Amino acid sequence: MPDQPTDALPVTIITGFLGSGKTTLLNRLLRHPELADTAVIVNEFGAVGLDHLLMEPAIEDAVLLANGCVCCTVRGDIADTLDMLAERRAAGTIPPFRRVAIETTGLADPGPVAHAILDARAGFRLDGIIATLDAVHAPGQLARQPEARAQVALADRLVLTKADLADPAPARAAAAALNPVAPILETPPGPADLFDLGPIARPDAWVSAPPAAHVTFRHAETIAATVLRHEAPIPPERLALWLDSLLSLRGERVLRVKGIVRLAGVADPVAIHAVHHVPHPPVPLRRAGPGGSRIVVIGRGLSAAGLRASFAAALAE
Repeated sequence: MPDQPTDALPVTIITGFLGSGKTTLLNRLLRHPELADTAVIVNEFGAVGLDHLLMEPAIEDAVLLANGCVCCTVRGDIADTLDMLAERRAAGTIPPFRRVAIETTGLADPGPVAHAILDARAGFRLDGIIATLDAVHAPGQLARQPEARAQVALADRLVLTKADLADPAPARAAAAALNPVAPILETPPGPADLFDLGPIARPDAWVSAPPAAHVTFRHAETIAATVLRHEAPIPPERLALWLDSLLSLRGERVLRVKGIVRLAGVADPVAIHAVHHVPHPPVPLRRAGPGGSRIVVIGRGLSAAGLRASFAAALAE
């Protein structure tokens, strides 16, 4: 399990269901001067929402926004787009940038986008997944739309929108059942709330998360967030064996794995991540608070008892 390169550029995914306010949020964030060194990737439809910020064409598929950000549309593979931006950044044909923001379509599962960040050859890392949550429509969307559920379940931060138009409590409750460790922010959050989150955004949330939270939707589809705890340091090879087995056998049902792990023989804890069947390299942490290891598995149709049993068996071998 090689560590994440320390010089990898952070990438933030901004997702959310149709009409939940993704582009409005991104437009508001891009007005902050501290985001002027950001490369923005949008799909063909999402780019329309940024038209009022466009200043001049730059090169081929990239444009320069009024605040200095580089913006390009995705017409092919996201990993290729990231590689293209990195190559042009190195060549000096576009302004330098130190972070990337990707806006997905409203019907996109952000999981494959997270995979693409790993597939890029130029050295990128997933900094966070931000999902907008419509206070008016979210309870119904989460009940009916699997894409909306995936967006919420994978998020590191949830941004509640349209809270002035409806009681936000039902949307908050539905989102918290899917993802008990993602903080729900009221709009308008600033760049410091959503960018440069680091490997684990809120360690206290992981420590205090409930052992399991389940929510069942139509067709008996159950999404569960299960917290696995272990107080003693874990041998790295046993953690790798358990994680590899989980992702290879159940990767299609695993929405996300996130955790803070104390490894045997390693002074500092590490943050681990996985999306579906793809693990991210572990990231060393300098500050994670007291306590042992805490791993959250958010999955579709996975048994909490089975997860605990497999975890315990791997550590006991």
